[in-house]
Amino acid sequence: MNEHRQELKKLEEILERCGADPRHWPQAERTALLAFIKSDERARALLHEARALANLLDAAPLARDTGRLKSGILDAIGNLPQEPAETTVIAFPKPALRAQNTAGRWGVAALLAASLLIGIWVGAAGFAETLVRAPLEVAGMDLGDQISPEYVGGISTDEELL
Repeated sequence: MNEHRQELKKLEEILERCGADPRHWPQAERTALLAFIKSDERARALLHEARALANLLDAAPLARDTGRLKSGILDAIGNLPQEPAETTVIAFPKPALRAQNTAGRWGVAALLAASLLIGIWVGAAGFAETLVRAPLEVAGMDLGDQISPEYVGGISTDEELL
């Protein structure tokens, strides 16, 4: 399978470099590539695509007066406004705006850190079962033994800590 991929890659490279006409391919590889194309459907599809592209390029009209085109491009470049070297290309934000943004971000980060610490404390102290059962009982839902203290109220005594 790996050899098949290598042959396809080699064919793609030859088609890109030399075109779809086998007469333009390197003599040393031409015979092997033609045999590969006869035996492989993907290789035939690659050759078909390359021939379609070559036909399209052959049908495209040629530029007749390249001298006039070249001088038009050079004239357009010469007429571009010249910017002085001191021109600021990138406008950086003012430091006051940056400080306000960072302060807002630190506040959000502090709240997230505090909520994480509270969650760890609630889980480690064993309050989680109470916090889960109370709203369910108020809502009239009796879960009885469906909430396992092993998963809600902390670490089970059966679990080993590493």
